[in-house]
Amino acid sequence: MGSSALEGKRLLVMRSHRKQDDFLELLKDTSSEVLHRPILDIKPLENSEKIKKQISNFGEFDIAIFVSMHAANFAIGWLDRYWPMLPLGIDYFAIGRQTASAIKKFGLSVLCPAVNVTSDGLLSMQELQDVKSKKVIIFRGSTGQDTLQHELTLRGAEVEYCNLYQRVLNNGQKESILKELPTIDCMIAHSGEMLESLGVWDDVEKFAEGNKFSVLVPSERVAEIAVKLGYSSVVVAKSALPEVMLAALDKIFSST
Repeated sequence: MGSSALEGKRLLVMRSHRKQDDFLELLKDTSSEVLHRPILDIKPLENSEKIKKQISNFGEFDIAIFVSMHAANFAIGWLDRYWPMLPLGIDYFAIGRQTASAIKKFGLSVLCPAVNVTSDGLLSMQELQDVKSKKVIIFRGSTGQDTLQHELTLRGAEVEYCNLYQRVLNNGQKESILKELPTIDCMIAHSGEMLESLGVWDDVEKFAEGNKFSVLVPSERVAEIAVKLGYSSVVVAKSALPEVMLAALDKIFSST
């Protein structure tokens, strides 16, 4: 699945480490030079009394939603400690194929959006339209957006977050990114928080030394954050699916 359009291109990927990263695996099949610089470290929230209570009461919920692979992995760790046999009658939902795969490895059936792998895509699923009086738990990081809770509450659900981890700026990786900006062809940011951690363009520009690289993002929401920060050459992929992001990259350089 290599692409001649990407040959020799320097691609900066800022998302966090994960055990299996399908996007990075796809990039290996191109002739590009991939710089993986995880600007945010994922740190579990340990010894939280609130988490312990929520996990202990897991059987009271009707719906469990996992917003990321990190959320899935941490949640499974907690559930495995407290529930040798998981309670019946809970519907499981995930955002993203890798998130769903992590849950399936735990022996669970899970539903996820096929194409629009975002909160909006999840909310558009037929199975989440009638949630009146349902109890919903959303596993996520401590700084996630509130779209899911807001919309599901409007639909009559009783929703609570279970914050399992936090994202912490990796200053060493940030310094590496800033040094590499003059030589990259494209920066790939899977979330607005990654761009916000790097800083506004007025502060970043001096490190780029005039290099007008593209910024690839997976959604209009992240694009809005990029533009607000001052980035100009922002390209929006149709979704965060690895093959869709790769196709968007290919299109950037096929048209140049």
